[in-house]
Amino acid sequence: MRIQNSRSWVKYSFLDAVLGSFTLLFSAFILRYLLQPVIEPYAPFHFFIVACLFIAYLYGYELALLAVLVSAFLGSFFFVKPYFTLGPASVSDVIQFLNFTSVTVIAILIIERLQRTIYGREIVLKIMGSRHKISLYRENDRIYFAKSNNEVWAVLDEILTDFDDIILFQYGSGDVKLEPLFMALTLSSQPILSEQEWQSLIHPEDMSLLLLKLSQPIAKSRQMEEFALRFTQHENVATYKVGLESFLFLGKPLKILRLAAS
Repeated sequence: MRIQNSRSWVKYSFLDAVLGSFTLLFSAFILRYLLQPVIEPYAPFHFFIVACLFIAYLYGYELALLAVLVSAFLGSFFFVKPYFTLGPASVSDVIQFLNFTSVTVIAILIIERLQRTIYGREIVLKIMGSRHKISLYRENDRIYFAKSNNEVWAVLDEILTDFDDIILFQYGSGDVKLEPLFMALTLSSQPILSEQEWQSLIHPEDMSLLLLKLSQPIAKSRQMEEFALRFTQHENVATYKVGLESFLFLGKPLKILRLAAS
């Protein structure tokens, strides 16, 4: 991957970079000026080399190259004989100047190249990390939808396999839907339309229990509760063993009351 903005590795603003570069150069000048009585006439540019390299490492090559020019002037004017003048240069002065500028510029360019390479590697790693997260999210979504589809098909298979045993069912917060088996168990010859009609065909005590179970939240999907339910058949009462199955179907509770196996 080719990083087009590799020049953007500097983390400082332009104003901060200028102030930081000035501080480094000024510190190098002050330190060399204080040591002038001890080390003159040796190493007139060494402290400036260190400052320029720090500027290149922190703020980039542009300010570092400008710092090289400023350092060459300061070193030649203050720390190369004759001091405080820019008189005719001797051969040794030229050699010192060329040695300082060439070595410092080469080091600055190498630092810039390394910084751009490091920045490019960091960007590539961030891109790879973000792509890895995206792939994980997609895989999690795929697993979630696959699991949801499997659960949906499992519920449909459960309903369709024993459809004739279903007495009634309730999906979400909707009304209770009666199946033909309910009509058969209550010996009803007429279709039941209202809620009061079908509830009147179940013993009041058992009706309260059934409504309570239908209103309870689902603690565990595919949960099965079996209990006895008394149905009114004209003047008689018939007791049947029933089972209430609870599912989470497409994000909503589905409760199915079916005739339990004897």
